[in-house]
Amino acid sequence: MTKMGSGSGSVKGSTLLGAVKFLRSRRDQAMELLPTEHRHYLEDTIKSSAWYPLADLLVLVGVAADVLATGRDQAFEFMGEFAARAHAELYGDLLRGAGSNSRVFALWSTQFDAGGMHRTTEGPGRARVELRDFRSPSRELCLLIGGYIKGTLGLNDVEDIVVEKLGCTVKGDPLCVWRASWKRTEEED
Repeated sequence: MTKMGSGSGSVKGSTLLGAVKFLRSRRDQAMELLPTEHRHYLEDTIKSSAWYPLADLLVLVGVAADVLATGRDQAFEFMGEFAARAHAELYGDLLRGAGSNSRVFALWSTQFDAGGMHRTTEGPGRARVELRDFRSPSRELCLLIGGYIKGTLGLNDVEDIVVEKLGCTVKGDPLCVWRASWKRTEEED
């Protein structure tokens, strides 16, 4: 796969849906904040399997973050977690259950036209996640992806999830890398 440069690349419509639905629910605020060339997303039918510009995703999520007014970093991470829950509705069993932690990262290639996400288990309740052959166009996308990683883990009966960024192509590192740690949820008697 090819590396994405700043402003290039595409994502599937299912990746846009959460931000678009949220902005439609706050249409008046969204209309004020969205650049004119992106306002069509408030009206157009978003096709889950169609490809849309990655740059548009970042604009839509950025405006959603501004509407949330909780701070951009926190909002981007929240939107990533929200996207994981939305994908769980679409992809159900792929994101939940035994072995899903490795399958969930395979979803990357179905949603983005470049790169591949790889997980390496570092020990019980700890994994390293690398995004290979992909150059992140922005720090915000990395926050969104970190939230997505946290959200997908949260679908699998784990708690106390922490996702930390170890490397970032935006900062000149060769890969975007995260470390995720968690604890298994104890079943109550």
